[in-house]
Amino acid sequence: MEGVLQEFVQVMGKENQTLDAMVALGEQKQRAIISGKVAELDSLIQKESLLVSHLERLENQRYQLQQQLSAHGSGADELVEWTGREYPLLKEEFEEAVNRLGFNLARLKAINNHNNELIEQSLQYIETIQAILNGDIAGTYSDKGRPVDEKKGHRVNLLDTRA
Repeated sequence: MEGVLQEFVQVMGKENQTLDAMVALGEQKQRAIISGKVAELDSLIQKESLLVSHLERLENQRYQLQQQLSAHGSGADELVEWTGREYPLLKEEFEEAVNRLGFNLARLKAINNHNNELIEQSLQYIETIQAILNGDIAGTYSDKGRPVDEKKGHRVNLLDTRA
């Protein structure tokens, strides 16, 4: 069982390394989104998909190993406690890997949420500019809830043609 536990720690270590790389990539994506570098963002997304595939393989390995350890506890805290009792020399390394995994997942989630917010803001900005350039739909509805007066609103011309 000690060998399974050591392999479990190694796989979590590899997952943590992959998550670290994904966090760094997420931060690069933030900079690309903010500066509007679409080609760079596309390249980063391709790299990210490779890392996600690698992480999926590692997660499958980790899951299989965890199934072997499940007789000693189903949760991380139970497994840490069991490791401390049965294999005290591995407890610190095991606990650190588990904690780091949780930290990295939370960090990656926060970065991804922020990136999604930035993308949403960019899309809203584009829609606003598009509405200014093309005019906006009036947005009047009949008593039956159907749109009325679907003609485009007043078209704004940003260039002064009299000059």
